[in-house]
Amino acid sequence: MEQRHRKRLAAPLAVLASLAVLLAAAPGEGVGVPQKPKEQAKVYDAALLGLAGQPFGKVIAAIEDWDFECLDAWEAVDPAPKEIAGHNRKKIKFSKKEIEEVFGAGGAFRVVVYSKLVGQDATTMGTVDSMGVTGGKDATFNIEKYTVIRAVFKDNTLLLSKVWPVVDQAGMSGGMLYRR
Repeated sequence: MEQRHRKRLAAPLAVLASLAVLLAAAPGEGVGVPQKPKEQAKVYDAALLGLAGQPFGKVIAAIEDWDFECLDAWEAVDPAPKEIAGHNRKKIKFSKKEIEEVFGAGGAFRVVVYSKLVGQDATTMGTVDSMGVTGGKDATFNIEKYTVIRAVFKDNTLLLSKVWPVVDQAGMSGGMLYRR
């Protein structure tokens, strides 16, 4: 009976601990002043470490409470390294070493990737040919930058998480190739 009571208390305590970490990282003066993406990513990483071993629904709810949106999700039972590598994206991918360490023991896995827009950069481009004539002068491109969280669940509990503080949209492209 006491074990059941302790289990019921353990889950809310983990959520409270992650909220305390987020609140502690908030700036004291000038509340509402946004933190830099790298500082905020450290806060997310610390909160996710506190959620290790928690069930899938609780971790996803916490990530979505931080205003992240699902970018990709997949699941597999005893996946082969080639199957895992097929889900990799340019900057958000599992290394060969990670694949062996995380997925080597086998089991039922869920992997979710969440992203949150943290900024934009604008750049202009143009060309000048050998005659001095300009072409495409002042073409403006907006580059969106995101913070990305990847969480790996084994048997419906959080096993591993990783946070990338700043990834541009080109670094998130890729994923599985679909043949028609």
